[in-house]
Amino acid sequence: MNSEQKTLYLIDGMALAYRGHFALFRNPRMSSTGLNTSAIFVFANTLLDIITSKKPTHIAVAFDTPEPTFRHVMYPEYKAQREAMPEELSQALPYIFRLCEGFNIPVLRNPGWEADDVIGTLARQAEADGFVTYMVTPDKDYGQLVSENTYMCKPARSGKGAEILGIPEILEKWGIKRIDQLIDIFGLMGDASDNIPGVPGIGEKTAQKLIAEYDTIENLLSHTDELKGKRQENLVAYAHQARLSRELVTINCEVPMELGLADFVSREVDQAALQQLFQELEFSNLGKKIFGQDFEASPTAAVADVGEGAVTLKTIEDVAHTYSVADTVEKRSEWVERLQQSKQFCFDTETTGLDPRSCELIGLSFAIEPHVAVYVPLPDDRIGVLTILEEFRSVFRDETIAKIGHNLKFDVGFLAAYDIEVGGALYDTMLAASLVVPEMRRTMDYLSAALLGYQPVPITELIGKKGQQQLLLSDVADERVAEYSAEDADVTLQLWLHLE
Repeated sequence: MNSEQKTLYLIDGMALAYRGHFALFRNPRMSSTGLNTSAIFVFANTLLDIITSKKPTHIAVAFDTPEPTFRHVMYPEYKAQREAMPEELSQALPYIFRLCEGFNIPVLRNPGWEADDVIGTLARQAEADGFVTYMVTPDKDYGQLVSENTYMCKPARSGKGAEILGIPEILEKWGIKRIDQLIDIFGLMGDASDNIPGVPGIGEKTAQKLIAEYDTIENLLSHTDELKGKRQENLVAYAHQARLSRELVTINCEVPMELGLADFVSREVDQAALQQLFQELEFSNLGKKIFGQDFEASPTAAVADVGEGAVTLKTIEDVAHTYSVADTVEKRSEWVERLQQSKQFCFDTETTGLDPRSCELIGLSFAIEPHVAVYVPLPDDRIGVLTILEEFRSVFRDETIAKIGHNLKFDVGFLAAYDIEVGGALYDTMLAASLVVPEMRRTMDYLSAALLGYQPVPITELIGKKGQQQLLLSDVADERVAEYSAEDADVTLQLWLHLE
């Protein structure tokens, strides 16, 4: 491509938002405050990919508006059957608008006109001004706008890259000789999603075949005597409907525009606005791509609108709690007795790694009621560890006491490496969450923020971020590990009580 070539990317905002929302419908992205961020996430990734890999000289996003269009005047039933926008997508739209503002991309919303009309108008203007234009949309209707310098760009999906459709691709796909014949095919077949009637009994394949043979709807309607049976009857009876449908599917390329092509010049992102938005949405990895590896977007930064106010996540500094350390025989004996008298308790193991064959157990924590927990530090030598674990063997083995944990399989497996059997009913909050809130991520920190409105102390505050300088938990002072571990047991117990 000529380095001086002007390239314009026009994005069909609503189509992309819907696609993002439903692309992740089975496993949506949820913020810790319960906001479905699927549409925003896909939208952000698409914008970032266009900006970084395509490097357009000009870019804009067009959205539909709720006002009636000329199509509604022509045909009051136009889009009449369409279901209301999903509430979660409606909640995401303001964030998508903020996303576009953060990327410094103009948002076009022309009352009384649809996004495809706006994009069609700008594409024709751009072609006359020497641009190469890419219309970013999954909507087949845009095929009628494709020309020598105007292309459809269908966003990537299912692991496949974006699909670029020019004149040869459109002609081959629809089996036609000219791009304008696509409008006749759409007119005959109609569009159920937009409530465009078309001609009864004529679907996509039949419409393609008829236009390939008769060239246009008008020529087809003037040769209905050559047809037979129900197809002939319907084309005669619904001739007006065929012509009306062709008008309804035709994209209007003469929308009055307040902004011109010069207003769509690509600009640097608004870093402050975009960083704040990514913090709220908890887009850590996406933020790292733009702002570097130091960017963090933890749930503590997330604020959710609730009614007229706002809810900020609480932390250990905001909630009264009693966390103790059982570092003597007497203190451990007192807790063993309390555990024996409980119907259920939560426990958590602290280890130097994830493999019980090569890593060590450095502590245990227990919780029997919300905001009350204990940490049991373990010595460096295995004999000392086994001696202390022996004090808790009976309560771990007790079949009448239920045990609670998060990813309980790990803790039970680690204790088994020390010959400690865990009996009784086992309740895993990670598995419970997969049943109760399957749309949410499974980490304890995430579930705590989303379900309890509470952000636990992150492990990185104790051992640092990943890298050569990261510590082992055994390198951290006992008092800091004690509060961290006791909080884990406490929060997991609260999660179980919530999920149960």
